[in-house]
This record gives sequence, C-alpha cells and structure tokens, in this order.
Amino acid sequence: MSGGWRPLVSVVLPTHDRPGRLAGALASVLAQRYDALEVIVVDDASRTPAGTVVERVAGDDRRVRLIETARPCGAARARNAAIDACSGDLVAFLDDDDRWEPDKTARQVEFLEAHPDVGVVTCDHVVVDERARHEVRYRGPAAFTAEQVQWMNFPGSFSFVMVRRALVGDELCLDERFPSVEDWDLWLRCLRRTRAGVVRQPLCRHVAHGEPRLSRPASERQGHELFLAKHGPTLPPVCRSYLEAHLQMYEGSGWSHRGAVARAMVTRSPRASSLLLLEQAARQAGRVLRDPGLVARTMARAVGGDGRAGTGAGATAGAAA
Repeated sequence: MSGGWRPLVSVVLPTHDRPGRLAGALASVLAQRYDALEVIVVDDASRTPAGTVVERVAGDDRRVRLIETARPCGAARARNAAIDACSGDLVAFLDDDDRWEPDKTARQVEFLEAHPDVGVVTCDHVVVDERARHEVRYRGPAAFTAEQVQWMNFPGSFSFVMVRRALVGDELCLDERFPSVEDWDLWLRCLRRTRAGVVRQPLCRHVAHGEPRLSRPASERQGHELFLAKHGPTLPPVCRSYLEAHLQMYEGSGWSHRGAVARAMVTRSPRASSLLLLEQAARQAGRVLRDPGLVARTMARAVGGDGRAGTGAGATAGAAA
C-alpha cells in the first residue's frame, strides 16, 4: 500500500435484535489493521437497543457512529440510511452475524489501488456452520463480468464486498422493494458501470446459524421474482430461461421440492436445461468435496465472459478452474 494519504473506508453495519452477534461483528471491524475507517451502525428499531453494545465495544472510538430508526424498516432501507451518512471514498459492508479477518480492509484497499479501473472488489471467505461445528473455505471464480453476474450473484454477500464510490456513482443505493437478493441486484447495476475484482484470500467469516438472517429465507422467491421482472427484458434468452427455472425450484418441500427441481430443469431452451443439469452436478460434487464454491466457478466458466453461454455448456464440474 502506498505511503502517506490513505482512502477513508466507510463501513455499513445494519443490525436488528442481535446484540451478541453485533458485538462480534463490530469488534472485527475495529480490529482491522487498516485504521482509516468510519463505521456506521444502523439499529433497525431493535427491541434491545444496539447503543449499549456499541458503547461497550467501541468505547470512545470516534470512528463509530450509530443511527437508530424509529420503527423496523428492513435491511435494504437500513443500509441506504448508512450509505447516505457515509463520507468515505470506499464503502464496505458487514452483516451483523459475519466477521472480518484483520487484513480484510487492507487487502481490498491494496487491490483497488493496484487496479484503478475496478469499482467493486470481493473476496474468498470461510463458511462457519455453527450447527454442524465445522468450517470450509469458499473459493469463487477468480474473475467475472457484469454479463456473468446476470446469471448468478458471483460477488456474494454484502460482507465480502468493497465499492469505489467514484466509479459506481448513484447506483450505490439499494432497491428497497427487494426483500432478498438486493445485494445481487446492486452488484449487477454497479458492474454495468465498472469492473469487478477478486482478492483470492479468505478475508471474511460468513456464519451459518439457526437464527433468522437480515433477509428471511421465506422471502427469497419474492426477491428472485423481482430480480427477473426488473432485469429480465435485458437478459439473453437462455439466461432468462435459466432464472425462470430457478423460480420453479422454490415450490414444495421434501420430496415435493425434489420433484419441482427435477421438473424445472426441463425448459424450452435445451441450452438452459444443460446448464441447470451442470449446476446440479456441481452442487452435488461440491458437497462431496467440501468445496461450496465449485458451483460458482463451474457456472462462471460455463456461461462465459459475455454471459451468453455460447461455449463451455458441456464443461464438467471437475474441469472448473
């Protein structure tokens, strides 16, 4: 990292009724080896106010600010409130149930300094399954384009990503209609203006637990429906068929759900069907190999940099980079 002036990184940290997890998330930000930070904590009307946790963890650290909403407004609006309050050149996000590794900010700032044409940088991460008590590294694709992100959320969760405000402009605002996948929608809009980068180090700990996340699992289908309605007209036909099939996969539970998945893979587009089969094969292989990023790496290669899946649809999961 170059000496002297360093860009200010604004950290967006929304929370709702998880004081114990907020404490760990905030502590992981304040433990960063890069100290040119401001942290905007948004308490989305928690029944147990977050101010006590912020005061205990941050003390008199003036880099930390707290915004409190009068009534629950949802994760997207809470993040927008924080973005509006940010003054940094770079904006990073953290969910209150995830944790950053100490070098996360420094490594991503270094990457952006070395790649001035990149406006969105993500990273590998560690998936921490609290229920099964095991950890596994997630290694996504080494690179991807906006055209590829039309198919799948390759940048991933908010907690992994840092954004250069100057290159994404007014796209750095969440669509508050989305009850889920608002991160996917945001990254796609931003990447239509700029390029993406990936730091191939596990810089975040993404926690899987039994508690509700900021976006409820029950809302996932609605989020995908909104994504398809919003972006569908501009998608390649094969991509649109692929995403429509994914909507059908939300139906049922247990064996009924398995049947819905099988039926969804038979589409009007043979190419979309082959990609759906490839995805399911990669998902199964990833479970066996304890390699959850295998799906994303396989699909990034299959759809190609132009996002049209013109070549590589017959690639095997094992051939993914």
